[in-house]
Amino acid sequence: MAAKKTKVRQVNNNIVDVITPMAIEFNQRDFWFGENLGRIILITNYPTRVRIGWLSKIANMEGVTCSIHLTPTNPDKLIERINKSMGELGGRLESPGDQLTKMRAKQQYDDAEKLLIKIDQEQENVFYVTVSIMVLAREKDELERKSKKITSSLAASKMKGRPAMFRQEEALLSVSPYGQCPQVIKDIANRNMPVSTIAGAYPFNASGLNDGTGYIFGKDNAGGIVLIDTWRRGGDRTNSNWTILGAPGVGKSATVKHILTNEYSQGTKIIIIDPEREYKDLCKNLNGQWINCGGGKGGRINPLQVKDVPFDDDEEDEEDILFKDEGHGMGPLALHFQTLRTFFKLYSKDLDSIDIAYLEEILEELYGRHHIFWDTDTSKIPNDQYPILEELYQLVCEKRDQIGLSEKKQDRYDKIAALLRSMAVGADSALWNGHTTLAPNSDFIVLDTHNLIEADETIQRTQYFNILTWAWQQIALNRDERVSLDVDEGYLIVDPDVPQAIKFARNVSKRIRKYMGSFGFITHSAVDLLDPAVRRYGQALLDNPCFKFFMGNDGKALEELSELMNLTEVEQEMLSKKERGHGLLIAGSKRLHAKVELADFEIKLFGKGGGN
Repeated sequence: MAAKKTKVRQVNNNIVDVITPMAIEFNQRDFWFGENLGRIILITNYPTRVRIGWLSKIANMEGVTCSIHLTPTNPDKLIERINKSMGELGGRLESPGDQLTKMRAKQQYDDAEKLLIKIDQEQENVFYVTVSIMVLAREKDELERKSKKITSSLAASKMKGRPAMFRQEEALLSVSPYGQCPQVIKDIANRNMPVSTIAGAYPFNASGLNDGTGYIFGKDNAGGIVLIDTWRRGGDRTNSNWTILGAPGVGKSATVKHILTNEYSQGTKIIIIDPEREYKDLCKNLNGQWINCGGGKGGRINPLQVKDVPFDDDEEDEEDILFKDEGHGMGPLALHFQTLRTFFKLYSKDLDSIDIAYLEEILEELYGRHHIFWDTDTSKIPNDQYPILEELYQLVCEKRDQIGLSEKKQDRYDKIAALLRSMAVGADSALWNGHTTLAPNSDFIVLDTHNLIEADETIQRTQYFNILTWAWQQIALNRDERVSLDVDEGYLIVDPDVPQAIKFARNVSKRIRKYMGSFGFITHSAVDLLDPAVRRYGQALLDNPCFKFFMGNDGKALEELSELMNLTEVEQEMLSKKERGHGLLIAGSKRLHAKVELADFEIKLFGKGGGN
């Protein structure tokens, strides 16, 4: 009979060279593994009761690998040993001794009894469990810090962990992917546990996020699909708002484009304010409407045109009201005056309350000349029948030039005229002087302000606010239409001296859910929103949205965000790496490390304008 030939597998030395460390050197408490310094910590003691996922906090730490080895027990022998142990404990309870010893014996007796019931009556299997934890670091100080954090976390859960002294070589085998655990390691760390307790240890009991509907946002760090539906309400989902933070270069714009493209494909109307001209190519590729609001002829919004918006409910908190009818029955004109106060203050911080009072008196007269009064229904007035800034400037000059005017009033009119001149007939008149020409005719609208990038900050903020109030009017026109209003480079409307602009954005964020809308606020860091003068409004833009995506950041920005959002050390470390496309996704109460993954067709759609 011919001998059976043994098939010899050829070793791929190239792969072996790649995965094998250059050298391994074992020390008393740690070891060098190539360029990394490592240590194996064994769990040697457990509490009588543990919570679900009791190992997850340790296993999900940065630079940590956990290995769990299970060895089946012989139920009959285990029952015999438990009975013997209970007899000894019972003897201790009956014998005289100090109270503390009796209390400990009683607790051990009760635990043994419960385990006996699980094995004998509930037929639950019991295994010997060995848990090895490997921590890797680049240097000694980092290794000690991580090791201390692990042992402290174990102690907080009433577990005990200690390095495998003089046994690091054998301990390394227990965490290597060979499925082996040397007996010497088992002798140190073996403990018996019922299978239900073991099942609760595994930190891999869930992966990804699946809303069942919506679109694929990306994947989590374990490779699980993240499928979200921002319009799904109930439980911890009360709105569809987004806040996205990230330092330049981490993929923030690509993430926003990814969200907007998927929302648009599912029937959501998109309106985005774009100061950096990053969305022009995407808009054109989707046959959307790109509008130059930085001085273009088709992008003018007349600040004096009354923007018809719904009245706010009387029962609303006054701090959350966008437009409050202070005249107790006066029409949209009275509400529009509230917008104009912020508009003019953004343009000139030198205006005081007396100047505003004079200006409003003149505005009231100007609107009267156009037959627009407090009780006028402005919804049917054409764009070209509203006053423009040049007329306002001329009327102020008329007031200033009146004969017999007091010096005090003349000084006031002089000041207001000087403010209005540039807006009405000077360098900034192309932006605001004239009737509204902006006419939306698409479901994907990009309001571009790139031409203002070199302009003074006051001009940028004033126009940004002007566009934002117009966009809110478009949303308020139809409560049944699903609309996403997105504000990129949101820091441009944050002005500590004129907090009314960021307050308006905050209120839009809180109220837009009533209009089937979503509000997206995109900026660089939490610092943009947490200046003490605007914090009460800026923080709400971080707290209120049910959907948040915090991308790479560091320094003061990460410090502020960590304090505000109670970020774990793992989350902080992940954000500090500033990996492109990675971030902390918060959807309701769910938090996970997510990576945005773009399809090839999306990259083509996005074009060249940033976010590549």
